[in-house]
Amino acid sequence: MGAYLTYAWDENKVLVHVNDVAKGVKCGCICPHCKSPLYAKNGGLIREHHFAHAQGHECDGAFETTLHLLAKEVLQETGSILLPPSDRNGFPVGLVRLQNIEVEKWDEENRIRPDVEGIMENGERLLIEFLVSHKVDEKKRQTIIDRNLKCVEIDIKYQSLQKTEFRDFLINSKEDREWIVTMPKPNPPSESSYSTYTRDPFYDEIRDFLKKEFDEKTIRICPIDEYRYTVNRIYDRVYDLKKLGYDVCEVGTKFRGFKTDLLLYRSKKDDKGYISINIRGRRRSIGFRHPHGLRIIDIVVKYGMSIEDILTLLKGGNVSGVYWEPVHYYEFRYLY
Repeated sequence: MGAYLTYAWDENKVLVHVNDVAKGVKCGCICPHCKSPLYAKNGGLIREHHFAHAQGHECDGAFETTLHLLAKEVLQETGSILLPPSDRNGFPVGLVRLQNIEVEKWDEENRIRPDVEGIMENGERLLIEFLVSHKVDEKKRQTIIDRNLKCVEIDIKYQSLQKTEFRDFLINSKEDREWIVTMPKPNPPSESSYSTYTRDPFYDEIRDFLKKEFDEKTIRICPIDEYRYTVNRIYDRVYDLKKLGYDVCEVGTKFRGFKTDLLLYRSKKDDKGYISINIRGRRRSIGFRHPHGLRIIDIVVKYGMSIEDILTLLKGGNVSGVYWEPVHYYEFRYLY
Protein backbone atom coordinates (compact mmCIF):
# COMPACT_ATOMS: atom_id res chain seq x y z
CA MET A 1 0.00 0.00 0.00
CA GLY A 2 3.00 2.28 -0.28
CA ALA A 3 2.15 4.47 2.66
CA TYR A 4 2.00 1.87 5.40
CA LEU A 5 -0.59 2.06 8.15
CA THR A 6 1.66 2.33 11.20
CA TYR A 7 -1.00 3.56 13.64
CA ALA A 8 -4.40 2.10 14.50
CA TRP A 9 -7.02 2.16 17.23
CA ASP A 10 -6.79 -0.16 20.18
CA GLU A 11 -9.93 -1.50 21.87
CA ASN A 12 -10.39 1.88 23.63
CA LYS A 13 -10.06 3.85 20.37
CA VAL A 14 -6.64 5.16 21.36
CA LEU A 15 -4.03 5.48 18.61
CA VAL A 16 -1.23 2.97 19.08
CA HIS A 17 1.91 2.34 17.05
CA VAL A 18 2.42 -1.05 15.42
CA ASN A 19 5.65 -1.62 17.37
CA ASP A 20 3.84 -1.20 20.69
CA VAL A 21 1.29 -4.01 20.27
CA ALA A 22 1.29 -7.79 20.14
CA LYS A 23 1.99 -9.57 16.87
CA GLY A 24 -0.79 -10.58 14.48
CA VAL A 25 -4.46 -10.62 15.46
CA LYS A 26 -3.46 -10.59 19.14
CA CYS A 27 -2.89 -6.85 18.80
CA GLY A 28 -6.63 -6.34 19.20
CA CYS A 29 -6.60 -3.26 16.95
CA ILE A 30 -9.16 -1.94 14.50
CA CYS A 31 -9.02 0.35 11.48
CA PRO A 32 -10.00 3.93 12.37
CA HIS A 33 -11.74 4.28 9.00
CA CYS A 34 -13.75 1.09 8.38
CA LYS A 35 -13.66 -0.20 12.00
CA SER A 36 -12.70 -3.70 10.85
CA PRO A 37 -10.12 -5.82 12.75
CA LEU A 38 -6.45 -5.46 11.85
CA TYR A 39 -3.43 -7.65 12.40
CA ALA A 40 0.01 -6.31 13.25
CA LYS A 41 2.84 -7.27 10.90
CA ASN A 42 5.62 -6.42 13.35
CA GLY A 43 7.63 -9.59 13.68
CA GLY A 44 9.89 -9.51 10.63
CA LEU A 45 13.19 -7.83 9.94
CA ILE A 46 12.72 -7.16 6.23
CA ARG A 47 9.52 -5.22 5.53
CA GLU A 48 8.42 -2.11 7.37
CA HIS A 49 6.24 -2.96 10.34
CA HIS A 50 2.61 -2.04 9.72
CA PHE A 51 -1.01 -2.92 10.30
CA ALA A 52 -2.93 -4.83 7.64
CA HIS A 53 -6.56 -5.62 6.96
CA ALA A 54 -7.76 -9.16 6.46
CA GLN A 55 -6.73 -10.66 3.14
CA GLY A 56 -8.83 -9.35 0.30
CA HIS A 57 -10.32 -6.49 2.32
CA GLU A 58 -9.92 -3.09 0.69
CA CYS A 59 -9.93 0.13 2.72
CA ASP A 60 -8.79 3.12 0.69
CA GLY A 61 -9.51 5.63 3.46
CA ALA A 62 -7.49 3.99 6.25
CA PHE A 63 -4.32 6.04 5.80
CA GLU A 64 -6.12 9.38 5.38
CA THR A 65 -8.38 8.87 8.41
CA THR A 66 -5.48 7.79 10.62
CA LEU A 67 -3.40 10.74 9.42
CA HIS A 68 -6.21 13.09 10.45
CA LEU A 69 -6.40 11.51 13.90
CA LEU A 70 -2.63 11.61 14.33
CA ALA A 71 -2.53 15.30 13.43
CA LYS A 72 -4.96 16.13 16.23
CA GLU A 73 -3.07 14.00 18.72
CA VAL A 74 0.33 15.47 17.85
CA LEU A 75 -1.04 19.00 18.15
CA GLN A 76 -2.44 18.19 21.59
CA GLU A 77 0.92 16.78 22.67
CA THR A 78 2.99 19.58 21.14
CA GLY A 79 0.81 22.49 22.23
CA SER A 80 2.44 24.74 19.63
CA ILE A 81 1.98 25.60 15.98
CA LEU A 82 3.73 27.86 13.46
CA LEU A 83 1.17 30.16 11.86
CA PRO A 84 1.34 31.71 8.37
CA PRO A 85 1.42 35.47 7.68
CA SER A 86 -1.88 37.36 7.65
CA ASP A 87 -3.05 40.67 6.19
CA ARG A 88 -5.63 41.05 8.96
CA ASN A 89 -4.98 43.26 11.96
CA GLY A 90 -4.82 41.36 15.22
CA PHE A 91 -4.13 37.98 13.64
CA PRO A 92 -1.16 36.14 15.18
CA VAL A 93 1.88 35.10 13.18
CA GLY A 94 4.82 32.81 13.84
CA LEU A 95 5.05 30.21 16.58
CA VAL A 96 2.20 30.32 19.09
CA ARG A 97 1.60 28.20 22.17
CA LEU A 98 -1.84 26.84 22.97
CA GLN A 99 -3.56 25.91 26.19
CA ASN A 100 -6.83 24.08 26.85
CA ILE A 101 -6.61 22.26 23.51
CA GLU A 102 -9.82 20.43 22.63
CA VAL A 103 -10.65 18.19 19.68
CA GLU A 104 -13.95 18.16 17.77
CA LYS A 105 -15.67 20.41 20.32
CA TRP A 106 -19.04 21.75 19.24
CA ASP A 107 -19.16 25.57 19.18
CA GLU A 108 -22.75 26.36 20.11
CA GLU A 109 -22.45 30.11 19.49
CA ASN A 110 -21.09 29.81 15.95
CA ARG A 111 -22.71 26.44 15.16
CA ILE A 112 -19.49 24.85 13.90
CA ARG A 113 -17.25 22.00 15.00
CA PRO A 114 -13.55 22.74 14.34
CA ASP A 115 -11.05 19.89 14.21
CA VAL A 116 -9.04 21.47 17.03
CA GLU A 117 -9.28 24.62 19.11
CA GLY A 118 -7.03 26.09 21.76
CA ILE A 119 -6.44 29.25 23.74
CA MET A 120 -3.43 31.37 22.78
CA GLU A 121 -1.28 33.19 25.34
CA ASN A 122 -3.26 36.42 24.74
CA GLY A 123 -6.46 34.63 25.75
CA GLU A 124 -7.96 34.43 22.24
CA ARG A 125 -9.25 31.26 20.58
CA LEU A 126 -7.43 29.67 17.67
CA LEU A 127 -9.31 27.20 15.47
CA ILE A 128 -7.46 24.67 13.35
CA GLU A 129 -8.78 22.58 10.45
CA PHE A 130 -6.74 19.71 9.00
CA LEU A 131 -7.18 19.09 5.28
CA VAL A 132 -6.69 15.54 4.04
CA SER A 133 -9.20 14.96 1.27
CA HIS A 134 -11.82 17.71 1.72
CA LYS A 135 -11.44 21.42 2.35
CA VAL A 136 -13.63 23.24 4.88
CA ASP A 137 -17.17 23.20 3.50
CA GLU A 138 -18.71 26.43 2.25
CA LYS A 139 -21.16 26.85 5.14
CA LYS A 140 -18.46 26.58 7.82
CA ARG A 141 -16.11 28.72 5.76
CA GLN A 142 -18.68 31.51 5.45
CA THR A 143 -19.36 31.43 9.20
CA ILE A 144 -15.64 31.79 9.92
CA ILE A 145 -15.38 34.75 7.51
CA ASP A 146 -18.54 36.51 8.67
CA ARG A 147 -17.46 36.35 12.32
CA ASN A 148 -13.77 36.98 11.58
CA LEU A 149 -12.74 33.87 13.49
CA LYS A 150 -9.05 33.08 13.75
CA CYS A 151 -9.03 29.75 11.93
CA VAL A 152 -6.16 28.26 9.97
CA GLU A 153 -6.48 25.35 7.54
CA ILE A 154 -3.46 23.04 7.29
CA ASP A 155 -3.04 20.71 4.33
CA ILE A 156 -1.58 17.45 5.64
CA LYS A 157 -2.45 14.99 2.88
CA TYR A 158 1.19 14.48 1.88
CA GLN A 159 2.57 14.17 5.39
CA SER A 160 3.98 11.03 6.99
CA LEU A 161 2.41 8.80 9.62
CA GLN A 162 5.38 9.48 11.86
CA LYS A 163 5.01 11.57 15.01
CA THR A 164 8.47 13.11 14.91
CA GLU A 165 8.12 14.24 11.30
CA PHE A 166 4.60 15.53 11.92
CA ARG A 167 5.68 17.47 15.01
CA ASP A 168 8.46 19.11 13.00
CA PHE A 169 5.98 20.02 10.25
CA LEU A 170 3.61 21.71 12.70
CA ILE A 171 6.13 23.81 14.61
CA ASN A 172 8.92 24.46 12.10
CA SER A 173 7.17 24.92 8.75
CA LYS A 174 4.96 27.67 7.33
CA GLU A 175 4.12 25.57 4.29
CA ASP A 176 0.69 24.17 3.39
CA ARG A 177 -1.35 26.38 5.74
CA GLU A 178 -3.42 29.52 5.34
CA TRP A 179 -5.98 31.62 7.18
CA ILE A 180 -9.51 30.83 6.05
CA VAL A 181 -10.62 34.48 6.24
CA THR A 182 -8.04 35.41 3.60
CA MET A 183 -8.51 32.40 1.33
CA PRO A 184 -10.02 33.21 -2.09
CA LYS A 185 -13.61 32.13 -2.51
CA PRO A 186 -13.79 28.95 -4.60
CA ASN A 187 -15.31 29.36 -8.03
CA PRO A 188 -18.75 27.76 -8.33
CA PRO A 189 -18.92 24.94 -10.87
CA SER A 190 -20.44 25.90 -14.21
CA GLU A 191 -22.12 23.75 -16.81
CA SER A 192 -19.38 24.59 -19.28
CA SER A 193 -16.48 23.72 -16.96
CA TYR A 194 -14.93 20.32 -17.39
CA SER A 195 -11.59 18.65 -17.03
CA THR A 196 -9.53 18.47 -20.20
CA TYR A 197 -7.60 15.52 -18.81
CA THR A 198 -9.09 12.05 -19.12
CA ARG A 199 -7.24 8.81 -18.67
CA ASP A 200 -6.92 6.82 -21.86
CA PRO A 201 -7.80 3.13 -21.43
CA PHE A 202 -4.44 1.97 -22.79
CA TYR A 203 -2.56 3.84 -20.03
CA ASP A 204 -3.37 0.87 -17.81
CA GLU A 205 -2.03 -1.44 -20.49
CA ILE A 206 1.28 0.44 -20.43
CA ARG A 207 1.33 0.34 -16.62
CA ASP A 208 0.69 -3.42 -16.56
CA PHE A 209 3.37 -3.98 -19.20
CA LEU A 210 5.94 -2.17 -17.06
CA LYS A 211 4.86 -4.12 -13.99
CA LYS A 212 5.42 -7.37 -15.89
CA GLU A 213 8.82 -6.19 -17.12
CA PHE A 214 9.85 -5.36 -13.55
CA ASP A 215 8.67 -8.70 -12.16
CA GLU A 216 10.42 -10.71 -14.86
CA LYS A 217 13.52 -8.53 -15.39
CA THR A 218 13.92 -5.02 -14.02
CA ILE A 219 13.21 -1.36 -14.74
CA ARG A 220 16.05 0.83 -15.99
CA ILE A 221 16.04 4.61 -15.60
CA CYS A 222 18.34 7.49 -16.54
CA PRO A 223 17.08 10.44 -14.50
CA ILE A 224 17.34 14.19 -14.84
CA ASP A 225 15.98 16.30 -11.98
CA GLU A 226 14.07 18.80 -14.11
CA TYR A 227 13.87 21.43 -11.40
CA ARG A 228 17.59 21.33 -10.62
CA TYR A 229 19.16 19.85 -13.72
CA THR A 230 21.67 22.67 -14.21
CA VAL A 231 23.60 21.63 -11.09
CA ASN A 232 22.46 18.09 -10.34
CA ARG A 233 22.57 16.17 -13.57
CA ILE A 234 23.05 12.46 -12.95
CA TYR A 235 22.01 11.22 -16.36
CA ASP A 236 25.43 10.04 -17.43
CA ARG A 237 24.48 6.44 -16.76
CA VAL A 238 21.53 4.11 -16.75
CA TYR A 239 20.43 2.73 -13.37
CA ASP A 240 19.12 -0.80 -12.99
CA LEU A 241 16.63 -0.57 -10.13
CA LYS A 242 16.83 -4.27 -9.25
CA LYS A 243 20.58 -3.91 -8.77
CA LEU A 244 19.95 -0.92 -6.49
CA GLY A 245 17.79 -3.10 -4.26
CA TYR A 246 14.32 -2.17 -5.52
CA ASP A 247 12.35 -5.36 -5.04
CA VAL A 248 8.74 -4.23 -4.55
CA CYS A 249 6.45 -2.85 -7.25
CA GLU A 250 2.86 -2.00 -6.25
CA VAL A 251 0.14 -1.22 -8.79
CA GLY A 252 -2.45 1.55 -8.50
CA THR A 253 -1.59 2.55 -4.96
CA LYS A 254 -0.98 5.82 -3.09
CA PHE A 255 2.03 7.22 -1.33
CA ARG A 256 0.85 9.58 1.44
CA GLY A 257 -2.18 10.57 -0.57
CA PHE A 258 -0.29 10.88 -3.89
CA LYS A 259 -1.79 8.63 -6.55
CA THR A 260 0.68 6.54 -8.49
CA ASP A 261 0.45 3.90 -11.20
CA LEU A 262 3.51 1.99 -10.02
CA LEU A 263 5.23 2.48 -6.67
CA LEU A 264 8.71 0.98 -6.34
CA TYR A 265 10.76 0.71 -3.16
CA ARG A 266 13.39 -1.35 -1.35
CA SER A 267 11.93 -3.56 1.36
CA LYS A 268 15.32 -4.66 2.72
CA LYS A 269 16.84 -1.23 3.35
CA ASP A 270 16.12 1.51 5.85
CA ASP A 271 16.12 4.04 3.00
CA LYS A 272 13.24 2.72 0.92
CA GLY A 273 13.90 5.17 -1.92
CA TYR A 274 10.26 5.43 -3.01
CA ILE A 275 9.81 5.96 -6.77
CA SER A 276 6.45 6.72 -8.39
CA ILE A 277 6.01 5.85 -12.09
CA ASN A 278 2.95 7.29 -13.80
CA ILE A 279 1.40 7.14 -17.28
CA ARG A 280 -0.08 10.52 -18.20
CA GLY A 281 -1.55 12.43 -21.10
CA ARG A 282 0.23 15.70 -20.33
CA ARG A 283 3.03 17.20 -18.26
CA ARG A 284 2.48 18.39 -14.73
CA SER A 285 2.39 22.07 -13.88
CA ILE A 286 5.63 23.54 -12.58
CA GLY A 287 5.74 23.49 -8.79
CA PHE A 288 3.14 20.74 -8.34
CA ARG A 289 2.80 19.45 -4.79
CA HIS A 290 3.93 16.00 -3.83
CA PRO A 291 5.06 14.18 -0.68
CA HIS A 292 8.54 14.78 0.65
CA GLY A 293 10.84 11.86 -0.09
CA LEU A 294 9.05 10.69 -3.25
CA ARG A 295 10.86 10.56 -6.59
CA ILE A 296 8.55 10.77 -9.58
CA ILE A 297 8.79 9.52 -13.16
CA ASP A 298 6.07 10.55 -15.62
CA ILE A 299 5.71 8.85 -18.98
CA VAL A 300 3.75 11.32 -21.11
CA VAL A 301 1.94 9.65 -23.99
CA LYS A 302 1.94 12.03 -26.94
CA TYR A 303 -0.95 12.27 -29.35
CA GLY A 304 -0.51 9.93 -32.28
CA MET A 305 1.80 7.45 -30.52
CA SER A 306 0.60 3.90 -30.99
CA ILE A 307 0.51 1.41 -28.14
CA GLU A 308 2.87 -0.82 -30.14
CA ASP A 309 5.47 1.94 -30.45
CA ILE A 310 5.27 2.75 -26.75
CA LEU A 311 5.64 -0.85 -25.61
CA THR A 312 8.59 -1.31 -27.96
CA LEU A 313 10.32 1.68 -26.33
CA LEU A 314 9.62 0.26 -22.89
CA LYS A 315 10.81 -3.25 -23.75
CA GLY A 316 13.09 -4.60 -21.06
CA GLY A 317 11.80 -2.04 -18.57
CA ASN A 318 13.58 0.81 -20.32
CA VAL A 319 12.39 4.10 -18.80
CA SER A 320 15.72 5.82 -19.40
CA GLY A 321 14.35 8.92 -21.07
CA VAL A 322 17.69 9.62 -22.75
CA TYR A 323 16.45 9.08 -26.28
CA TRP A 324 12.75 9.26 -25.54
CA GLU A 325 11.77 12.85 -24.78
CA PRO A 326 8.32 12.28 -23.15
CA VAL A 327 9.80 10.79 -19.94
CA HIS A 328 10.07 13.37 -17.16
CA TYR A 329 11.90 12.96 -13.86
CA TYR A 330 11.32 14.92 -10.65
CA GLU A 331 13.33 15.02 -7.41
CA PHE A 332 16.13 12.73 -8.60
CA ARG A 333 18.98 14.50 -6.85
CA TYR A 334 20.53 11.19 -5.91
CA LEU A 335 19.72 7.49 -5.95
CA TYR A 336 21.75 6.04 -3.08
